[in-house]
Order: sequence, then structure tokens, then C-alpha cells
Amino acid sequence: MTFLTTCPPDDEQQQDLDFLLNLGHLFTLVVYGQLILEQAALVGLQRELLDQIFDVLVRDFSEYAIALHGRASSTEAQQAWALGAVRKPAVDAARFGQIWQTVAGLSGAYEMRP
Repeated sequence: MTFLTTCPPDDEQQQDLDFLLNLGHLFTLVVYGQLILEQAALVGLQRELLDQIFDVLVRDFSEYAIALHGRASSTEAQQAWALGAVRKPAVDAARFGQIWQTVAGLSGAYEMRP
């Protein structure tokens, strides 16, 4: 992410926990995305499942980017970065339905130990 090199938080923003929490969510999603891709390659995860996972991650990332844009303390450069980071996921209703059926089929299949 070019955020820290092009428009890093100023001293006041570094003291604003809400601002930092929002920024932390963005960075965390990037790291999780990388870890998911690495693990998917190791275990041969189905492409459809991987795409659906990233559907959620892209939605979450865009939501946090929009929240960063709307922060009263965000600078114009940060707002521009945030809007530039917003993406629409690759929506596929059939893929979602297929994965939903698989997950729903697992309902009741597992039991916790007392």
C-alpha cells in the first residue's frame, strides 16, 4: 500500500484511535489476503471458494476505505488514496449459491466436545 509513503498519518491522526483503527483494518485485510493466497496455493483450494473469499475481502476493504475518506481528520491526499482504493468485487450469484449449498450441507455435521 502506498498510503504510508504518499500520505502518512500526521501527528494528530496518530493520536486518533478511531483513525488508526480504520487504517489498521485496511492493513490487516491486505495481510490476510496475502496469507489466504499463500495457503490456497499450498492446499489447492478451489478457485470458486477463493474468489468468494476475496469477494468478501474486497467489500470489507472498500468499506474501510470509504470510512477513511469520510473521516473529518483525513487529508485531501488521504481521501484521494481512499477513493482510489475502492473496488467492486467480482460478483457471481451462481458461485455464491454453490458455496452456500456446500456450507448449508455441513449444518449439524460437526459437534463440539463438552
